Amino acid sequence: LNYTWIKQLIYSNELFRERMTLFWANHFVCRDRNPLYAQHYNNTLRSFALGDFKDFVKAISKEAAMLRYLNGKQNRKNRPNENFARELMELFTLGEGQYSEKDIKESARAFTGYTHDFEGNFMFKQIQHDSENKNFFNSIGKYDGDDVIDIILEDKQCARFISEKIYRHFVNPKPNKEHINA
Repeated sequence: LNYTWIKQLIYSNELFRERMTLFWANHFVCRDRNPLYAQHYNNTLRSFALGDFKDFVKAISKEAAMLRYLNGKQNRKNRPNENFARELMELFTLGEGQYSEKDIKESARAFTGYTHDFEGNFMFKQIQHDSENKNFFNSIGKYDGDDVIDIILEDKQCARFISEKIYRHFVNPKPNKEHINA
């Protein structure tokens, strides 16, 4: 898979898409030894690389490789696993210090019931989902993972965080706040 991807980077008709796929692979960090899940994950990165960020984050949250990597399959109603919830906010959308421990716990509850089948297709197991109210970012509701992502992306900090990361990668490692804020 690595060899194929390197060839695709070198001989691509869509070089910018491939550069962005590589950027997102280093942003939405994930590792899976199952070639089927790894390839599907890479294809998701590629297909959303130049698209809507909200749809992208929602797709990533449902990828078998990500569910396995950050223990999403073990995230159940009676025992929420916080790994994905923490990385979603810290690494993928907001940056360190932009959320509380309570937000992590409530977010983890929203992602309960996310799993996949043997082929890596996303499945939502209602019986494993915590359908009670959650208090996330001072908003209360019977949220699922998509709802949590919607709430996170309403926060302007997400746009600043992602813009700065792209700026550092493609423009200059020293961020120019004026450019980033624009």
